[in-house]
Amino acid sequence: MTQLSRIWPPPSLLARKVLCTAYVSAPFDSESVSKFHGLHASAAMRVISRHLKLGYRLDSIEKRGAGFRTDLIFTKSNVGSRLVEVKSANKLREIHKIQAALYPNDRHNEIVVSNRHQDLILTPEYVNEARGRAHLTREFLAHDPEKAAIKYTPHEDVCYTCANEACPFGLRKQNEVDPLPDLPSFAFYDSDL
Repeated sequence: MTQLSRIWPPPSLLARKVLCTAYVSAPFDSESVSKFHGLHASAAMRVISRHLKLGYRLDSIEKRGAGFRTDLIFTKSNVGSRLVEVKSANKLREIHKIQAALYPNDRHNEIVVSNRHQDLILTPEYVNEARGRAHLTREFLAHDPEKAAIKYTPHEDVCYTCANEACPFGLRKQNEVDPLPDLPSFAFYDSDL
């Protein structure tokens, strides 16, 4: 029996694997990495500024964990501790919410996904559902990696960054023949791994 890893895949990859177990990360070139870091830093500054105006105190920036790094931690006396996942995207997506939900939060009262414009507080029910789904996905990846590698489930939040050349949906996207269908949120998506 294959042992489940607590640190692999990290939340950023596991969130994508929750939506499509056949997801393969596309490589980043150095120019894209620099651009991403700049956009992320700019978004983080806006999030910090907004939280400070609301009376929060900044406790940590990019705190390392076992195989991951949380972006921001704030505290406020009447709220407690708030873990914030910062995104440089203009629109907060399902994938961003799933990723934020997967960070260990036993010490935090709230988990929030933020971008330059808004803060989205995740409900405890959402967090529990995302973690349950992630646990099933992690088990599937550990116990049947061959099947997981070919279980293609297209989702607009992952297909555009996927490098799985065997995926029939990725090929359609590359050829721009057929757009991806509207798909439901992960909570109601393909419940039987």
